[in-house]
Amino acid sequence: MKKYFIFILVCLASCSEENSSSETIHQNEANFTISKNSERSAWNNIQVGEVLKFDLKIKDFDSSAGVVYVLKPITTDATKHQQNKIDYNFQEEIKVLPSGLLVKDSIVAKITRDSIILKKANSSFFVSILKPGNFVQGYALHKMQSNKYVAASTQEMLFSAVKIEAYTRSVQTDNSTMFSSSKHSRYYEFTIDDGDQTNDLYLTDSDTKQNSYTALYNGKKYDGNIAINTVMTFSEKVNTEKGPQIVPDWILSELKSTQKRNHEPDNIITYSNLNIKQK
Repeated sequence: MKKYFIFILVCLASCSEENSSSETIHQNEANFTISKNSERSAWNNIQVGEVLKFDLKIKDFDSSAGVVYVLKPITTDATKHQQNKIDYNFQEEIKVLPSGLLVKDSIVAKITRDSIILKKANSSFFVSILKPGNFVQGYALHKMQSNKYVAASTQEMLFSAVKIEAYTRSVQTDNSTMFSSSKHSRYYEFTIDDGDQTNDLYLTDSDTKQNSYTALYNGKKYDGNIAINTVMTFSEKVNTEKGPQIVPDWILSELKSTQKRNHEPDNIITYSNLNIKQK
């Protein structure tokens, strides 16, 4: 009988150690997932100047006292556009109170951070795009307990951004004389920059990919081939006399890129409502 009693005690001790070990592993996890916010319907047409929203979910969120989760962008590789405050701004959305106003008058603002403290299992953060290119963004979630790091994990997000500049310019081609009026030509042009790193080839032609465009401006379409950092046309030149043509619309309604890829369906990328500048 004594032997059985000892055996039961050993089993109980073993089970207790197993449960304790399992609980420790569970507590020292920082597993999370990042997803692209569903409010944006298309993620293949990102432009410089846009602010992207990402959703984050922490698995098995630990709400114990003294536990803090810290999210940090990984900023080690400039070729992958990972430099915070250079390639992008890593931002947190918070409520701020302008000077002299009441609490009820607080406004929501996006503040650039080096890291963000997450207080809920489900939260969001923002990325403001500063440069064009193919982004390979890495994020690390650190779990801290009593001011000590106890766990961490990482995840990557991939996307591409371009910089598009649409503009119009007028050139006087002939001076007025006693017998004739001055002559002018107005041009409608744009440029695309898809980045300056080796792998920044989002809209760049290659052996396996060719890019063309269709521009919709003032109710008319104009087609051409995309050439990166080269002047392209989105509407016919307009010749006038006496003075330059008045610009009919300061918005380029649509710029649609069609990527023809070997043995794959065409990839259609649509940029809408681009502001036109005066040069």
